[in-house]
Formats: sequence, structure tokens, C-alpha cells
Amino acid sequence: MKKNIKILLIVGMMIAIFTGFTYFDSFMYHDPIVKVETVRNLQKITSTDEYKNTDTQITQLVTGKLINTDKRGKRVKFKNTYYRSQLIDTKYSVGQQVILTKNYSPKNVKRDTSIVFTLGLVVFLLYCMKFDRRKLFISILINVVIYYGYISVIIRTHNSVLLPLTVITALLISETALLVILGPTYPALMAYSSTVLATTTALLLSTFVLSLSGYSGIHLELNDFELQPYLSVFLSQVIFSVLGVILDETMDISSSLIEMKKELSDVAENTLFKSGINIGRELIGPLINILLFIVIAENLNVVLLYLSNGNSIGYTMNMTLSLGIAQLLISAIGIVLTVPITSFIASRVITRRMK
Repeated sequence: MKKNIKILLIVGMMIAIFTGFTYFDSFMYHDPIVKVETVRNLQKITSTDEYKNTDTQITQLVTGKLINTDKRGKRVKFKNTYYRSQLIDTKYSVGQQVILTKNYSPKNVKRDTSIVFTLGLVVFLLYCMKFDRRKLFISILINVVIYYGYISVIIRTHNSVLLPLTVITALLISETALLVILGPTYPALMAYSSTVLATTTALLLSTFVLSLSGYSGIHLELNDFELQPYLSVFLSQVIFSVLGVILDETMDISSSLIEMKKELSDVAENTLFKSGINIGRELIGPLINILLFIVIAENLNVVLLYLSNGNSIGYTMNMTLSLGIAQLLISAIGIVLTVPITSFIASRVITRRMK
């Protein structure tokens, strides 16, 4: 207990030191940085469109003191115009550190302190939990490297190999996560094979059904920023979205059956299979609801934008949620298929290898 408290104190002190350093690290920036001392509103203009949507444009006069470069200590002033909605602009407040251009116009808020503190808080909370944190950090680091390579290849090939590259990346990411967390063991092999089979079956079945209907009602052209090729982008999104939830589900079922085998060494294969089905039934509902909430959260801003501009609810849902709902249905198919596939593979492997 005392050892854990000591570790938490050390981690907390390191987070405080790093956070404090980033607050005073302006000397490391080439661009001038000003600490805002006073803010005065010069003008407010309120506008209302034909759909009764109201927004206010505000012009600020910001005064502050430079805290880096050879002009350190010099007071500068600049004007900043923003809308109250702050969709693509920024409101500046007293105490903020603002990065400026060479001619002292605002570029962006200096956010490294808040970012480092947030990351440090996550690390601190992870240390509060008793589990092997090294495996988590290693798997995340390796998967970030894999994803960076994935993005780099896509940029060089201009999306021409997007779908096959997504499949390869998904296989590598899931394999890396399982090998690092579970090690080269039979549980890792069970989870990996179940994940690949369930994901592949769900995608093939779903694309077959969608192709029969000619993708009617699925507006693939509404991918963000009209990314092409539409279908490859859509399927790549589906692969990554369904992979994580299926991987979690297979690990839950497999680990539960392994523990059951340890407690009841003479348990039959058929009993393990039925137990896996029962466990999976309890997981299906929460997992599908989680995906539904993600779809709603991802598209809430666009839905509100459509509705605020006089579009009907039916048209809005069709144009904003069709892709999200299609992804949800494909993921739901994968979640349901994962239960019998994982239960079958795990029950057979466990009864033959854990004697």
C-alpha cells in the first residue's frame, strides 16, 4: 500500500513539473508569444437569418506583453474578430498565452500546458489502477507507429490502395494489441481468429446485402469533405469502427471461458459453448447501444445544422445519419456473429489445450 502511494506521489510530482515547464517554455518557440493582460470589446454586431438563427460578431482589442524573443517585455495590441458560436475563430481572455505572427497578428492559443496536464491526468489515473500499464503503453505506441505508416502510404498513393491497406493495418493493429496484452498464448490466438472471422463475415454479408439494393438510401458521396473513392472510404471507416468492439467482445468471452475451465476442470466442451453464448447475449445489447451513442454524438452537430436551416426531419436524417446507421448495422451484425464464432473456437481450444 505504501509503495503504491509513493509511486502515485512520484507520478503526480512529475506531471506537475512537466505541466509547469510547458507554462514557462515560451523561450522554445520561434514565433512571438504574448500573455494577454486586458481585453476590451470594441463592437458587437448581431445578425439573424431567414430561419431565425442568431449569431453575434464581436471585435476585441487585446493588449498583452511579449514573453519571448528579443522583444520580451514589449507591450503589443491587436484586434481580434470572432463570432459567439466560435465555429472557426477564437475568443481571447485575460491570462491566455497567444502565439502571434511576425507582424504581431494572432495565430493561435498556446495549448501545450493544457495538453500535457490532460495527458498527465490520464497517466495518473492509469497508475491508480492495478494492472500492467507497460503493456498498455507499448501497444498504444506500436499501434500509433502502424497508423502513422498507414497514413503515410495513403498520402503517397493518393488513396489508390486505401481498402487493402486498411485491411492489412487492421490485422496488424489487432494482432499487436493481443500479442502485447495477452502474449503469444492460446487466448490471444482464440481472440485474434474470432475477431478476424467475425469482422470478415460481417463485412462480406453486409456488402452483399447492400450491393443487392444498389446502396439505395446510403449516400456514400456524403463522406466528410467528399473523399474519394467513396465506397473504399466508407468500408475503411466500418472496418476500424467494428474492429475495436469485436476485439473487446472476443476477449471478454474467451477470458470468461478460460476462468470457467480453471474452476471446473472437467467441464464439457458443449457446456463451455453454451456458457459462451450466454455471456455473449449479455454483451450484445450494451455494445450496440454504445455504437448507437457514438453515431449520434458524431453527427449531432450536422443534424442541428440541417434542422436550423429549415430542412425537414426526414430529409435531415437521410442526409446526415444514413452512413452512420449503415455502419451501425454492419457493426451490429459483427457483434452478433462474434458470439457463436468465439464461443465455438474458445470451447474447442480450451477443452483440448487446457487439460
